[in-house]
Amino acid sequence: MLNKSLGLSKVGSSLAIFFASISLVGALSSCGGNKVDMGPNPQNIQAYYEKDSQRMPSEGKWAAYFDFSGVYIAYEDPTTAQTFNGITQKVTGSLNNYDLYSLANEKIEKLNGEDLHSAANIFAQLHNPAAQGQLYAPIEKTLKKIVDENRSALLVTDYEEYTPGHQIYQQAYATPYFEEWLKRGKDITFFVTDYKEGTLDKHLYYTVFDDENHRLLKEIEDGLQGKAQNYKRFTLSMHNYTVMPKKGGMSGAYAGPCIGGTYHDENGDDVVTGSIENGKDDGFNFLQGSRAELYTFDEDWAAIVENARGQEEEEIPLQYRFRHLFQNLFADFSNVDSYQIKGLAVRMTDIGKDFELYMNWHTAMQYKPKTTVVEGEKQVDIPSESSEFYDEQGQLLPEFDYVKLGGRSISDIQGVVAFDQGLFAQTFAKTKGHEAELAVDLNPQFGGVIAGNEETSGLYRIDIVVANAEPNLGSQIDSLFSWSGNNCLSSAVRNVLQHCNPQGSCVYSYFIRMNQ
Repeated sequence: MLNKSLGLSKVGSSLAIFFASISLVGALSSCGGNKVDMGPNPQNIQAYYEKDSQRMPSEGKWAAYFDFSGVYIAYEDPTTAQTFNGITQKVTGSLNNYDLYSLANEKIEKLNGEDLHSAANIFAQLHNPAAQGQLYAPIEKTLKKIVDENRSALLVTDYEEYTPGHQIYQQAYATPYFEEWLKRGKDITFFVTDYKEGTLDKHLYYTVFDDENHRLLKEIEDGLQGKAQNYKRFTLSMHNYTVMPKKGGMSGAYAGPCIGGTYHDENGDDVVTGSIENGKDDGFNFLQGSRAELYTFDEDWAAIVENARGQEEEEIPLQYRFRHLFQNLFADFSNVDSYQIKGLAVRMTDIGKDFELYMNWHTAMQYKPKTTVVEGEKQVDIPSESSEFYDEQGQLLPEFDYVKLGGRSISDIQGVVAFDQGLFAQTFAKTKGHEAELAVDLNPQFGGVIAGNEETSGLYRIDIVVANAEPNLGSQIDSLFSWSGNNCLSSAVRNVLQHCNPQGSCVYSYFIRMNQ
């Protein structure tokens, strides 16, 4: 274990030890049985990056809720029946991945059976008009269940909720549940079909509550593949965009799998930061499944500034002159269902102390004490991996409680980097938001010394963030989410878009280890 003498409160020396002894740490971890690598390796940085996300575990089951309160008229409408059939075929075809529920008579009832024929039976039940002609689907109760369980879910309903007196709700009851889901960094995708109830034009919604991995959404999209697109799609999200590196015609990568997005000269070398690009843990790494990258700079900030200026000389061909600290990153902001991204900015922080605290807490949570009772006496067994984080009673020491203390020691760093606003505006306008280039520059006034922060940790995070975004409150909300006599859903969507502006949210992150 890297003990507190190697902690990231002294992360400058800790980083040097990490690079010098990375193979040794791995050997100790595997052979000693009680050593934990808490250094800034790709796995630990990824855990730190993802600490605020609420992704559903890959082994967890999804939930699927079907409204049985008389909306079968929408399920069997000949113009949209393919949509219902495709989704129910997909859900029941992989039944082991789902918990299925019916919504009717003010109750949520589980449909899954234990017998081998349950998939066929459930499919038949979903397509049986006799099972569907019930009343009062508890939609608000279902939304609360989805949010409380915090797992990805499919909800098929018209969102008509009834008061205790069995009158249709007119109030925007879905607002707090949609809002909470988005605030957790997740999104909601609506597949909207039209149908008639008598002479009234209405909508049926196949609503997918999912996290940023979009495993359930991909499942539903697969179920609709090849079917007539008789639905409209709307995404309620604070981050409905894609960001990826691209250079030399390759999408999702820079000039090579081990090459990062820093400046490279005509020979393909990073002669400014000295970024290590060896394909190993101590070099450049994509953080898999995340909008983030990890770098190791061999040069200090003073040398980086000097090297950058040297690569701006006129004798260097224009296309090879230094322009950006980070470049060749592109974003697609063209989906404006929820928000229009109007501006970006960059934020730099020293995260060394916070990372140390998080890794201590993370290790403590992985190796919790076990309490047993032997002959009436309570015994507490504290694993050696986490013994320094707990007291004799097996209680976490307060100084290692990241839940309470996390984020307090993060230091903002001003004046080192700047976002290239001109490049962003130009490429955004040229491509209509489909391929806006994002670049981080050295601040022209930065001289190589971080002002007011001489004892930096050597572990930094640079975030590209949303500086300005406007909710899209246009007429499409009414056309998709209301009908004559019922606007509770459109009101809820409007409320959420106004309450959950993504300003300040992170678009992409660069983590930097200084190899000094």
